[in-house]
Amino acid sequence: MQIKTIKAYHVVQPFVDGPYRMSKGRVAGAFDAVIVAITSDSGLTGWGEMAPLGNFYSPAFAAGVRAGVIEIAPHLLGHDPRALASIGRLMDTVFKGHPYIKSALDMGCSDLAARAADIPLVTLLGGRESETAELYKVVTHGTVDAMAALAKRIVKDGFHRLQVKVGGNVHDDIERVTAVADSVPKGTVIFCDANAGWTPYQARQFTDATRAIDYTFEQPCTTIDECMSVRRSLDKPMVLDESVA
Repeated sequence: MQIKTIKAYHVVQPFVDGPYRMSKGRVAGAFDAVIVAITSDSGLTGWGEMAPLGNFYSPAFAAGVRAGVIEIAPHLLGHDPRALASIGRLMDTVFKGHPYIKSALDMGCSDLAARAADIPLVTLLGGRESETAELYKVVTHGTVDAMAALAKRIVKDGFHRLQVKVGGNVHDDIERVTAVADSVPKGTVIFCDANAGWTPYQARQFTDATRAIDYTFEQPCTTIDECMSVRRSLDKPMVLDESVA
């Protein structure tokens, strides 16, 4: 089997609940996605996607994906998409760094390999661990009333886990989170995500004032060391993402 064609499509996917707002005034209106279709000489097609969250969440940006796929794709033609390790080494040889660009092509080759073997992609990747996976939905940063109303609607829609955006003015965010917690049923799982928007002092101000609320604190500060300094005095779980990416 050989890769015969690679096509890339630019697809803008607006968020159902409107603009995605987080700390420091960062806003994304949609996923600016690149979807790739990798077709083999046998006629099978595998699909991959890369959709950065704006240009500010991770070291990835949509225009870079589009440009990078154009550069890398010609080098993959004629190669066996099932040889995933070989495809990965080839991409690293012809295009240094930028793994986020390669992820769409890697995904497409993986999907194509699974289709060629007539097995689900999850089986190719090691097998299913569970029949279900609980998802949370974002309560984007906004006014107190808007966030409480959105949280209430999300729970009504069947979600029981919320990621509440904080990281703005500390006193305002205390009011926002309190209103959200009061608007949803007891037992609703809440993550308070500052997206690295606070200093350690601001983060401790927030946690000191919200001790009565049950939540997991997500990425309060920029660095791991800053987050750990907050964690030492915290009586709640903490999770990190931006600082460990």
